[in-house]
Amino acid sequence: MTDSHPTTPRTPEQNTRVHNKVYSGSGFMVITRMSIKSIGLISSVVLARLLVPEDFGLVAIAMAIYAFIELFGALGLGTVLIQRQSSNTDDYNTAWTFTFVFGFFAAACMAGLAPLVADFYQEPRLQNVIYVISLASIFSGAANIGVVNFQKDMDFRKELRYQLIPKLISFFITLTLALVYRNYWALVLGTVSSQLIRLVFSYIMHPFRPRFGFKSFNKLFSFSRWLLLNNVLLFLNERLSGLLVGSMLSTSAVGFFSLGREIAVLPTAELAKPINRATFPVYARFKDDFVELRRAYLNTSAMTVALTMPAALGIALLAPLLVEVVMGAKWLPMAPLIQLFAIAGVLGSLTVNNSYVYMACGKPNVMFTINLLRTMLFFALFFPLIDSNGLIGIGQARLATTLIALSVVQGIMLRFLQLSFTALLSALLRPVVSCAVMALVVVLLQRTQIVEAQWLRLLVLVVAGGASYFFVSMATWYAQRRPDGLERAVLDWLASWRQARR
Repeated sequence: MTDSHPTTPRTPEQNTRVHNKVYSGSGFMVITRMSIKSIGLISSVVLARLLVPEDFGLVAIAMAIYAFIELFGALGLGTVLIQRQSSNTDDYNTAWTFTFVFGFFAAACMAGLAPLVADFYQEPRLQNVIYVISLASIFSGAANIGVVNFQKDMDFRKELRYQLIPKLISFFITLTLALVYRNYWALVLGTVSSQLIRLVFSYIMHPFRPRFGFKSFNKLFSFSRWLLLNNVLLFLNERLSGLLVGSMLSTSAVGFFSLGREIAVLPTAELAKPINRATFPVYARFKDDFVELRRAYLNTSAMTVALTMPAALGIALLAPLLVEVVMGAKWLPMAPLIQLFAIAGVLGSLTVNNSYVYMACGKPNVMFTINLLRTMLFFALFFPLIDSNGLIGIGQARLATTLIALSVVQGIMLRFLQLSFTALLSALLRPVVSCAVMALVVVLLQRTQIVEAQWLRLLVLVVAGGASYFFVSMATWYAQRRPDGLERAVLDWLASWRQARR
């Protein structure tokens, strides 16, 4: 299995076609992630009605242990195969062999740790939960490595089907289990079934058949060791705090934290990440052409901020009403936490795609250094704030970390790309101004008693906020003489769609 991408210099027309794939590919990936997350959200809402915070907390602890074990095998070998433009069959076989062997190793480690974790949290139910979840490691490790080519070759239609169909099937399985058991086993068995279904579909959808071999391990590991270190930091940032909440506060607090954080980071996780998955192969192709790389970075940053910032800001503004209407009054204690994490997401949207540039350019060490400093800062704030303010202190620590790191992180990126602050500001001006107007509209409407019914009030605020953002964004786009960007890409797509309908 070798790469077929051209190595000769590209013409301006070829470069433009690659840039256009950023928009079309990002559109497919956003549709994929939004479809998946819509399914996940419906599942979470239904499960939140059927289950209690303690059930979510129990599974969150088990999943944190799962993530802790998995991170030691998280070498990002799929990312390496995408980043390298000449990966061969030995590279793919080596990547699959490692993940396959590690899957069994991880499952054995989880089984060995299960009694200790249950004893530490004084929660006997955790032992069997961890035993069952360990199967997910085996299923995940055995998946067909060939599916990374959907992303590498920018075949986003196949990527959409591969991501969406297994999620849809596992949704119905989880929902059925919740109606039958009415407890945490619905979440546990749903998680395991999801990995099993993805395993089966990976071999159905891609013809590559991996074989055992470690011929390319040293070549792949020279890059992936930095990805492993970054994954360790990712675990510390996203999972360790949940484990600490469980030991310092309570299992219910972990439930509030895990679900609250999941809601708050929706824009970043479900909008920014698919865009970055689509643009990473583009960055990799332009890694030796900084003019085109800067162009791709600005286009991606503008598109990412235009989608994630208003969504994150909307969640921050509407969190209390959203929680009460959608999830019920028993979940209201997590509303302030959602707001803090969502505001951090608004700021984080400005730098969310930076790490993919470093990876594409073969500089994962820069990404690691930045993330290390950010992690150290977070935990320096985490312990005193959770000690003094309880659960809300985690959100305060996250927001403060994001705010402090913002200027430093963006400054490093501008220097790396030799990009002016003015160029970046020009690219981000429309979404930032539009978000400011949207926030003003929502805040003013919140102070008036528009309607009595809470669900209708939420709907009115969402529609008003979205409409104000859209119209201001289009107005500023026209005022800037309709430059290339997300707006033009959407209008071009609509024009081509209407043409095809005739």
